[in-house]
Amino acid sequence: MINPSFSIVNLKFIIKNGGFLWKKKKEIKRQNLLEMENGSLYKSEKLGCWIFQYYDTTGKRQTMKQRKTETAKEFKIRVTEVKNSLNNGSYIGKSVDTVYSIAENYIKQKHLDGFTSGRSYKRETETLAQLKKCCSNFCDNSIQKVTISDIEKSKEAIREYSNNTISKIWALLVKTFKIAYSRRIIIYNSMEDETLTKPISKIKPKKIEALTVEEEKHLEKLLLSSSHIYHSILLVQLYTGMRIGEVLALSKDCVDFKNNTLTVYRTVTRDNNDKVILGEHTKTYNKKTGIDKGKRTMPLSPKVKKLLEPILNNKLTNINDLIFWDYKKNTFITDGEINSYLNRLNNKEKIADRLHTHKLRHTFITRCQEKGLPLVVIQSLVGHVEGSDITNNVYTSVSLDFMKQELEKIN
Repeated sequence: MINPSFSIVNLKFIIKNGGFLWKKKKEIKRQNLLEMENGSLYKSEKLGCWIFQYYDTTGKRQTMKQRKTETAKEFKIRVTEVKNSLNNGSYIGKSVDTVYSIAENYIKQKHLDGFTSGRSYKRETETLAQLKKCCSNFCDNSIQKVTISDIEKSKEAIREYSNNTISKIWALLVKTFKIAYSRRIIIYNSMEDETLTKPISKIKPKKIEALTVEEEKHLEKLLLSSSHIYHSILLVQLYTGMRIGEVLALSKDCVDFKNNTLTVYRTVTRDNNDKVILGEHTKTYNKKTGIDKGKRTMPLSPKVKKLLEPILNNKLTNINDLIFWDYKKNTFITDGEINSYLNRLNNKEKIADRLHTHKLRHTFITRCQEKGLPLVVIQSLVGHVEGSDITNNVYTSVSLDFMKQELEKIN
């Protein structure tokens, strides 16, 4: 039953003011939202401190509270700094990303994008595991909390590795911090600090020396004494300086007896599961550019031709037409098998202190250098990038016989 005192005028008044109140609430809400976008600063009576609420660069709502030891003036200075950083694009929000998580994602993404092969991916994950072990004092902490002091403290553990491994660990750290800085996760890249230097290994480096002329002759004589397939493989490497994986990947189409050339364009390698496979490129293939600088064609020397002719005159019956194949097991011959054989031969015949297939590559490069071949020619023969320091700095040594020979010229 309607109250008699309730009139149409009263109803109009309520509707009018009700609409006004609803509109007023909407305006207040919009104003509050606007304040939040620009940052809302207020004193909380309940908490008894100043509060600043704002949206960060990702659109996430953030809340800053006045610290117990902080005055209102100091807090407002902090608020101004945050506002300025939001306005000028230098704002850094809180992040839980760790050194390990950033490095792990970087390695995985490179592999998913096709920049690293199965073998390279495996090596990079091994480096990541080494980084986690020697940098355990900060590796799983937020990268925002990692200090230069933390990195310095890890150096003692890093130095337990070889210089080669240290270079890989350090390069991964540099890349990780660079990624974090580029993504605005950190405001300062600690790895670019002028005082921070890569540590040196405690392990005494082992230089791979080439065989002396006498040692080389001794080995060559032993390998020529038998037609064993391993002997042919080792002689091809000794005569060409090829990587052992490249020798094992030689196929019928690599040899051109008509033009007397030998072409190298791939290597025997391993996949993610450590299974031996025939690679599509050489070791120096660059996936980013699609250029394989290790692919090369070299003159076929009489010695190598004499080794390969009898093998190629017999019909090759393996699926890849490889020159060197294990027909008993119907599988690839691996670098591990060849090195094991060479090690047993050395233990028996006492050819050199240490002997492995890579030493044969060193020996070939050293002999080329001793005979005065131009560096660019040597690099072309062995698949080194032109202009690379590695040919001289790592692979070349000078034999005692060669020094004596050169000294005789002076005398």
